[in-house]
Amino acid sequence: MLKMSGNSEPMTKIATILFLFTSVLAGCAVTQEQNVPNPAPLIKEPITGRTYKLYVSSRYNRSRPAPVIISLHGTAPWDTADRQAMEWKKIAEDQGAILVCPTLLSSGGMFPPGDTQLHKLLLQDELFLLTILGQLHFKFNIDRRNIFLTSWSGGGFPLWFIGLRHPDIFSAICARQSNFRRSTVDGWYPDAARQMPVLIFYGSSDLAPIVNQSKNAYGYLTEKGFQSVTITTTPGGHVRHPEIAIEFFLRHWQRGPYRPSILSPHLPDGT
Repeated sequence: MLKMSGNSEPMTKIATILFLFTSVLAGCAVTQEQNVPNPAPLIKEPITGRTYKLYVSSRYNRSRPAPVIISLHGTAPWDTADRQAMEWKKIAEDQGAILVCPTLLSSGGMFPPGDTQLHKLLLQDELFLLTILGQLHFKFNIDRRNIFLTSWSGGGFPLWFIGLRHPDIFSAICARQSNFRRSTVDGWYPDAARQMPVLIFYGSSDLAPIVNQSKNAYGYLTEKGFQSVTITTTPGGHVRHPEIAIEFFLRHWQRGPYRPSILSPHLPDGT
């Protein structure tokens, strides 16, 4: 039996950190289908020199505008652009979509920096993502009415910042078990953001910071008069659920009637 003497506070902090790391790691496995016909290469964006993963569905036809799914990864190394591509590429394939998973600077949810530094990183990630989108408009026939933004875990920081600031670009946003900090969004977005469809969900046995920050995000948005915000839970802990996000996106499809996804018959009951 380990006996601790003197001040046990450092040992308690270490034990807490190890517990959190183990918990997050357990929820980071990518279990989604990987059998898709096209590769998902790592692209180096020439202006910024930064990288992103890109998947283009084999159903893409230049004569028809393609929807775009942008997924923002969580805290590295537990989550990365590569893992987001693995998580989403089968869905993008089935939906005839173009998938973009950028490598981010601001998605460190475990030990995020203070507001000043985080804002600096968020602005850099915003410029990077908008640069990617600008270039994709030249390379592909993109459906500008259907550009969807989602995040997992620490990717919530750039999701809220970038998504709310650009309601003219993004059709809907979905925060999947994601971090949120009020001070990094308050006063940074236009009034039109209040019309955006938003879904927030977290696991029923998720990490306490994720649960609390998800509820804080919902509380903030409703307080600020956002018109279409839903919060719900998923069974279990910090586990990936892209199928819920794509179902939500399809409910807000801007071309023709809603088409249910075969991946998920309905959204879970709200809380």
